[in-house]
Amino acid sequence: MINKEEVKNILISRTDRLGDVILTLPLVTSVKNYFKDSKVYFLGKKYVEDLIHDYKGIDEFVAMDSSDSFTKKLNIIKKKNIDLVISVKPEFDLALLFYFSGIKYRIGTGYRWYSFLYNNKVYEHRKVSDKHESEYNLNLIRTFFPAAGSEKEFYFSYSEDDKKRLNDKISKDKFNPDKKYIVIHPGSSGSAKDLSFKKFTEIINMILVKFPFQNIVFTGLNNERELIMNITEGIDVNFKNRTFDLSGKLDLRELLILIDNSDLFISNSTGPIHIAGALNKNVIGFYPNEEAMSSRRWKPLGKNIVIISPAKGNNMESIQSESVMESVEKFL
Repeated sequence: MINKEEVKNILISRTDRLGDVILTLPLVTSVKNYFKDSKVYFLGKKYVEDLIHDYKGIDEFVAMDSSDSFTKKLNIIKKKNIDLVISVKPEFDLALLFYFSGIKYRIGTGYRWYSFLYNNKVYEHRKVSDKHESEYNLNLIRTFFPAAGSEKEFYFSYSEDDKKRLNDKISKDKFNPDKKYIVIHPGSSGSAKDLSFKKFTEIINMILVKFPFQNIVFTGLNNERELIMNITEGIDVNFKNRTFDLSGKLDLRELLILIDNSDLFISNSTGPIHIAGALNKNVIGFYPNEEAMSSRRWKPLGKNIVIISPAKGNNMESIQSESVMESVEKFL
């Protein structure tokens, strides 16, 4: 039993990928609203700090580097005087860390061999993927406090100075951010089954013909530039001056601003699609039917989402470009 009155400092731990972190933010809101007078820390990887360090409900971001020694990590956590930790992504090293940190209340899964390190266990098998990821996350607090909220609104923000810095940056790539544009994020870093670059090329050519006032902006990691080059090689030469490659050039806050000022976001199942969903942008996402990767588990949270999957099976090439264009036309 967790004594709510004893909880003054709370740590929410999610040390994996961007999309996972964003789908954990409703848990942050639920915890902050329920423990109104408590301080909420968020433990995550350094690379997501730009995006959520000032997120509403997070009082302090705690960056944890995998190269840090166990002793260094232990000292970091001990200094925060944590009373309650919610371990969203189960990891033995973290479970051990929280145990030796002397945290009184430790919430985590009951289905790992090291679950004895948690003294407040949640018995849900995520591998069955019968719920959305955000529901699994919220259940970590609702199991013990059923009155905790289930709100799935997001509270990202940025300043006009942030926007100006981005605009100055991308203007150097000869892209005018005041023009209308669609963001295409074709990579997924292996987190899902992807639509091929040839299919992306076909869809983009159709968009550029149908919507002459729209530009295409590509985003992605440095190692996805080759994928984007393969796409752009097939774009009609008459339209290439309306395509811009910003892959590897933006941090996550800059990506957030870019997406927020776009007309449409199109991608495979990957982290940035969850940014677009959280911002309530127009989103078209390509998802396989495989349970562990399906939209039932990983659909972005937003009001303007279209998910396109193969009619059956997981052959992403069976997705018809014409059906994608129907959704594009409805949004634009």
